[in-house]
Amino acid sequence: VFSGMRSLAIAQSTATPSAPSSTDTTGIALAQVGTPQVHFTYQDAPLLSFGGMSDFTFYANDDAYDYQLWADWAAEHGMNHIRAYPPFSWKYVEHFAKENGGEVENVLFPYEETQPGSRQFDLTRFNDAYWERFRQQCEYLQSKGIIIHLLMMNGWQLRPGEEKNWDGHFFNPKNNINSFTDDLAENRLSFYKSVDRQQSELVAAQQAWFQKIIDTTADLDNVYYDLVHEIAENFEDWSAMQEWIDVMAETVRSRFQSRQPNRSIILGMDTGGLKGRQRHWIFNRPYFDVLIYGKAHRVDQAIKWRNQYEKPYIPQEAWDENGKKYGFREPDTRVHLRKYLWKYMMAKCQQMDVYIKPRRDKQLPGFDHNYDPNGWNPFEDDALVLREIWNSLKDYPHMTVTGSVKSGPAEKNYVLSSNQEALAYISSD
Repeated sequence: VFSGMRSLAIAQSTATPSAPSSTDTTGIALAQVGTPQVHFTYQDAPLLSFGGMSDFTFYANDDAYDYQLWADWAAEHGMNHIRAYPPFSWKYVEHFAKENGGEVENVLFPYEETQPGSRQFDLTRFNDAYWERFRQQCEYLQSKGIIIHLLMMNGWQLRPGEEKNWDGHFFNPKNNINSFTDDLAENRLSFYKSVDRQQSELVAAQQAWFQKIIDTTADLDNVYYDLVHEIAENFEDWSAMQEWIDVMAETVRSRFQSRQPNRSIILGMDTGGLKGRQRHWIFNRPYFDVLIYGKAHRVDQAIKWRNQYEKPYIPQEAWDENGKKYGFREPDTRVHLRKYLWKYMMAKCQQMDVYIKPRRDKQLPGFDHNYDPNGWNPFEDDALVLREIWNSLKDYPHMTVTGSVKSGPAEKNYVLSSNQEALAYISSD
């Protein structure tokens, strides 16, 4: 029984561009924007995007990661989601190749080297070979109906103390020939102070990165964007950070609108680990369309934030309320992973990634990422059931998290309902 029903001369204006008069919604889009009923659509139907492939898909050549094998497997088992980022460290690209059976000679970098093999980069010149491969990867994922949560910049690669991150970062002055990065030798976190300090060349190089991603992907129908992933531990001046976010977010929106005037971008930014006031500032920005959070998730929190900000909530990294991350690589977490995805689907979350964290106990044959996923985790069969149930819903746009299970064996229960249909989820140990 269910009951109840500052802008600078070096950057463009930070004003949010007006919406185009005619909008193409056949690709990934948002409907009922500005209301608690806002929801994702794809090809003009409500979208549930869930699943996982390697975060490092765009780091790897085919010999280090057979992304087509994973994409084919995902599509065959009802999964249609990937969360991944382009690389910001040449040393991490090499590390990934070595750790997964690839040849270092085959690696590609987003920027041009001054001489082949020099590992000295020119941040004013992009490497066409890398971006052509990146485009091919995105196109293949599109052909399989797989949605890309594209993390445009990964903040964690500013971390010191790990040779493969900041030590190999393209913006580390020792890795490039561009004098506008010299200040970063003294303090790498000045990366986010470029706007505040009016460092026009550094700002321009940062803007060019975001623009290159948009230029390469804007016409695809399966991509939404996450400005920066994991900044919480890797910045030191929130005021300067705000100015930087303003400029870079506007750069992304303006570039997308110029490339696709009849489509609306979907843009957000990871807030995991930020203080509440900082997270609120990001969630409240008019140029961010979605709420992205990369720490432990709670159903009540997902519902509360969705209603408060009237934007979809995206729980990153399959990070449950008990502090655990459930991933495909651990077959013994099959039940937990299934429950996690059901639970957040019932909270009206439509974009959910399955964490593909490498196992370190070496029980999985082959390499950490480069292996055949077929048959490894029985969750792949559960995914088909979740997809079948989702496809059976007739009135999703009008369903709300309303109602309760009056009695039953459940430890937890959730209800989605409208005046036409209701879906109940009950769960016990």
